Amino acid sequence: MKSGRVVYLVLFIVCVGICCNGITLAANSEKEQKTEKAEKAKVIQVDEEVTTDHPEYEEGIACNDCHEMKLDAQTTATQVWLTGESPGRAAGEGVMPQDALWKEIEKIIGGIKMDSKTFVLGTSLNNTPLTTTAEFTLDPAQKVLYGFHEMGTAKLHHIRANPKVSLNWHKEFETFTDFLCVQVIGRAELIDGQSKEFEQIMIDLLPYENGARVPKDATPQQRKERLKKFRESLTKGFVISKITIDQVTIATMDFVKDGFRRYQRWTRQ
Repeated sequence: MKSGRVVYLVLFIVCVGICCNGITLAANSEKEQKTEKAEKAKVIQVDEEVTTDHPEYEEGIACNDCHEMKLDAQTTATQVWLTGESPGRAAGEGVMPQDALWKEIEKIIGGIKMDSKTFVLGTSLNNTPLTTTAEFTLDPAQKVLYGFHEMGTAKLHHIRANPKVSLNWHKEFETFTDFLCVQVIGRAELIDGQSKEFEQIMIDLLPYENGARVPKDATPQQRKERLKKFRESLTKGFVISKITIDQVTIATMDFVKDGFRRYQRWTRQ
C-alpha cells in the first residue's frame, strides 16, 4: 500500500509540474505576442483616439508605451501663432528670418561666466517627467548650452537614459504686455572630469571662479594656481551637460514693435 501511495504521489507531482510548466509557457507566449504587437504598433498622432477594433491592452498602459507619438505641428495653436493665418496676420506674414532670430536669441540668453542664465530643465525617465533649475551658458558659435551639475542627481540619471530635454527661461513680468519667454528643445550629453573638454569649458564659459575663493591680495600667479587646483578638485564630483539646441521658441511683444509676430521659432538646419 505504501508503495502504491508513493507512486500516486510521484505521478501527482509530475502532473502538477507539467501543468505549471504549461501555464508558464502559455504566459510567456502571451507576453511575447504582446511584445510583438507593441513592436509592430504604428506611429499615431498625439490627438488620435482609441478605435473599436483596437487590440485589448492592460489597464494603466498609455499610448506611448506601444506607439511612437507624432505631433503634427500644422494642427497646433502654436503653429497658427508662428506662421498660420491669425488675427491681424496673413499666413506666413511677420516671420523673422532665421539668422536674424538667432541674433535675438544670443541677446536674450547669451552671456558667459556671471551672465549665465538659470533655466528650468525638463527631463523624463520611464514616462515620469522631472523639472529642476540649473545654470546654463550659451556657446553661440556651436549653438549649445553648457550646465554644471553635482554627480548623482536625478536629472543626470534621466539624461543618461533619455537625452531628449527641454528648457525654459523667462523674464519676470507683471502684465501680458511685457512678457519674454524662451523655450529650448535639445539633446543632452554628459561630460565628466576625465574628458579633455571639461577643464576648457570651465575656463572659457562657466562661472566657477567664485567657488575658488581666491584671496583679494593674491598675485596673478597665485590666482592662476588657486583656480587650477580648484578646477582639478571639481573633476571628481561634478559633470558638465552639453545640450545641442535643436529648436528655440520665443514669445515677446517686443517683436511686434518691429513688425514681426510675437511668437518666433528657430530650428537647427
